Amino acid sequence: MTIREDIVASATQFLQDPSVASSSIENRVAFLRTKNLTQEEIDAALARVGAQPVSATGPITMPAGQQQHHQQQQYYQPYPPQYTAWQPPPPPPKRDWRDWFIMATVASGVGYGAYTLAKRYVYPMIAPPTPERLEQDKKSIEEQFDKAFGLVEQLAKDTEALKAAEEKRTEKLDTALADLESIMQDLRSANTRRELETQRIKDDVKILKDSIPKAMNTQKDLTDSRLKEVNSELTSLKTLITQRMNAGSPSTAPKVGGNASPATPGPNRSATPASDNKTSNPEPAAASEAPKTSGTPAINRPSLFSGAGAKASIPAWQMAMANKDSAASNGTGTEGNAQQEATS
Repeated sequence: MTIREDIVASATQFLQDPSVASSSIENRVAFLRTKNLTQEEIDAALARVGAQPVSATGPITMPAGQQQHHQQQQYYQPYPPQYTAWQPPPPPPKRDWRDWFIMATVASGVGYGAYTLAKRYVYPMIAPPTPERLEQDKKSIEEQFDKAFGLVEQLAKDTEALKAAEEKRTEKLDTALADLESIMQDLRSANTRRELETQRIKDDVKILKDSIPKAMNTQKDLTDSRLKEVNSELTSLKTLITQRMNAGSPSTAPKVGGNASPATPGPNRSATPASDNKTSNPEPAAASEAPKTSGTPAINRPSLFSGAGAKASIPAWQMAMANKDSAASNGTGTEGNAQQEATS
C-alpha cells in the first residue's frame, strides 16, 4: 500500500506540536491510528520527527494488577488536544486542449508585447550606434557648434558696439558735467555779484534814507534862514522907505504910519544909521519927491504884513502870490531909488 504524503506531512506536524510532545509515544500513535493512518504512515511520520517507531506486534499481556495500574494511569493522564479531522485536498482538475490553447495564446501575446517593448525601448539603449546614426549625430553636433560660434561672434560684435556706445555716452556725460560745472560756477559768481550789488544798493538806500531827512532839515533850515533874511531885508527896506517918506513929507506921516507894519527892532538896527545919515543931509525937492512917487503905490498896495487883502474877493493864495510879486517889485524899485539917492 502506498504512503499518502499529504497525510504523513499532517501527522508530522501533529507530532511536532509542543502541546502533544509531552504525552507518551503510545498515546500519540493511538491517536494517529484513530485518524485512519496505516502503520507505514505512522512509522514514516515518527521517523521524520525522530521518535522511535512502535512495533506492530499485538498487545502485550500483563498481569491483572499491572493492567489495572496501567488503566488507572491512562485514566489519570490528560487527553491530547482534539483536532478536527484532516481532509485531503481535492484532486487537481483535468485540463483539455482548450485550456492549453488559451495558455499558449496568452503566453505568446505576453511574449510578443515584451519583445516589442524591449525592441523599442531597451534595445536602442544597449545597441551600438550605426554609422548612419554616427554621421547624423556628427552633423547635429557640427550644427550646434556652428550656432554656438555664430552666437559668440554676434555677442562679441554686440559687446563692441555697446562698448563704443558707452564710450560716446560717457564722453557726452563728461562734457555735460563740465558744462554744468561751468554754468554752476557762473551762477555762483553771478549770485555773488548780485549779492554784492544788492548789499551795495541796500547800503546806498540806507545812506539815502539817513541823508534825506538830514538834507531836508538842512534845506529847511537854509530856506528858513533865507526867508528870514528876505523878511529882514524887506522890513529894512520898508523902514527905510517909511523914514524917507516921513522925512520928505511930514503931512503924510500918519497915513503911512497907519498902513505900514511895525518894524522889528532887530533888523532895523542895521538900517537905522543909513537912514540917519540920509536924513541928516538935505536933498533937493525933486530928489525927495521921486522916492515918494515911486514908494506911494507900494504903500497903498496890500502887502504880506497888512490885513487889507482879507477883504478881497479873490482867493487868499492868489492874493498872497500877488502880494509877493508886488512886494518883490517894490523892493527892487525902492532899492534902486535908494542907490540913486545915495549916489546923488
